[in-house]
Amino acid sequence: MAVVIQAHSIKKRFPGVEALKGISINLESRKIYGLVGENGAGKSTFIKVLMGLHPADAGYLIIRGMKLKSIKSPAIARKSLKMDAIFQESSLIPNLSIAENLFIDRLNQFYKNGVLDRKILRKEAEKALEKVGIKLDVESPAAVLTEDLKRLVEFARILLADPDIIILDEVTAPLESTVVKKLFEKLRELKSRGKTIILISHRLNEILEVCDKIIVFKDGKLEGIVDNEGIEDKLKVRQAIIRMMTGSEVGLQFPEKTGLKKKGKLILRIRGLSNEFLKDINIDLYESEIVGLAGLRGQGQSTLLRTIVGLIKKEKGEIYLNGEKVEIKNPRDAVKRGIFYLSDARDEEELWLTQDVLFNISNPSVRERSVAGFVRKSVERNICNDIVAKLRVETPSLAQIVKNLSGGNRQKVVLGRKLLSKPKVFLADQPTKGLDISAKTEIYSLLRKLASEEGIPVLTVLNDLPEVVNLPDRVLVMREGSIVKEFSGEKISEEELLDSYYG
Repeated sequence: MAVVIQAHSIKKRFPGVEALKGISINLESRKIYGLVGENGAGKSTFIKVLMGLHPADAGYLIIRGMKLKSIKSPAIARKSLKMDAIFQESSLIPNLSIAENLFIDRLNQFYKNGVLDRKILRKEAEKALEKVGIKLDVESPAAVLTEDLKRLVEFARILLADPDIIILDEVTAPLESTVVKKLFEKLRELKSRGKTIILISHRLNEILEVCDKIIVFKDGKLEGIVDNEGIEDKLKVRQAIIRMMTGSEVGLQFPEKTGLKKKGKLILRIRGLSNEFLKDINIDLYESEIVGLAGLRGQGQSTLLRTIVGLIKKEKGEIYLNGEKVEIKNPRDAVKRGIFYLSDARDEEELWLTQDVLFNISNPSVRERSVAGFVRKSVERNICNDIVAKLRVETPSLAQIVKNLSGGNRQKVVLGRKLLSKPKVFLADQPTKGLDISAKTEIYSLLRKLASEEGIPVLTVLNDLPEVVNLPDRVLVMREGSIVKEFSGEKISEEELLDSYYG
């Protein structure tokens, strides 16, 4: 098998962060490579160097026999080097149709006498989506797509381009297990056709299922490469990967379910909450407990949280906070009442990525620390430094631009902002989405402390089975917009849980 990518001592530095510290690696054709490592290990930076989004500061690349100090743009990577990628952030253009997005680089082939032939474009777009197993109205704007469908549309676009090197950065995060299996079947087919595939994922079970070799990054360095092809003892492979990533063989760790020990005061009561997505939702949320919303994706879990805080309009139903009926028509009403919501779209909806840590933590509650319209900067900095220390946010200073932080530290910044506003109820949509083992463990601990030490009840959407089983005190399973089952206790049966998902 031919070597198609050679990286020699690749270095990349951002302000306050040395992201890549001399990466040297060879990648062959007809292989699926898993690229793993904790948040901030350099994975996404490395593939952005490969795709021409970041110029390397030192070192050089040899791609399909061509020696390059740096790849100047994604267009050169795609056209000249036959590489393509799906990044964590969607590259679809929201106001263009799905069909136009699929053929964005080749729309000129559908023009006749200066007019776009939409009939042929639609037909070819539908064919492209068939290859990834989905049917959509391809004339709809990409803005209407859910996160999982965005990933599949982008994958269909890559298949149309037929590159030799395919890079997938956390593409499986929003996908159902059945869809992931179909995706992996396609990756194996592409491998058999001589393609080189790089798959970045924090889901080690998926990496072990489909990858031939697993590349481990740590602190911007290549920690090692683990062979997975033909290895039957996957537990040993998994332990080797975790040991390289963390320095320990210990995987995910969950805090004690302290909310089971006593039933505190009833804080949030929801009765008959309904709209076009939800059907007669009834929930009681008690002081100091964590309650998980689970089920197959798209069954109403995220919609429920967004309806509670007024992002989606309710048609009927009542919400009571500490025994008092409250009307929440928009997120501002929810915040005034002390009901705080953490979106799963962290970078798009929660953070000002080009602003610093100080601004991101303090800005929403700045009026609380203002006197006659003036903010006391020293007080502001002291409070934010306390939050950073309490949540162990790894940042050189409060002046660090948030987009230069790892995913786990960005999530801590968001949590810090919520804590500073002193919530009465905390709603979190997939709070560990896209995070590594270490960062997930810290977020679990922070949520448990929020509940047990502050007394703040947490209602959270959870998708990964280990989280559903081990983190919450109670689990509410949703199916087709309704709550169909409740589980509680130290031990929750995975079999019974999955059975309730499917009915």
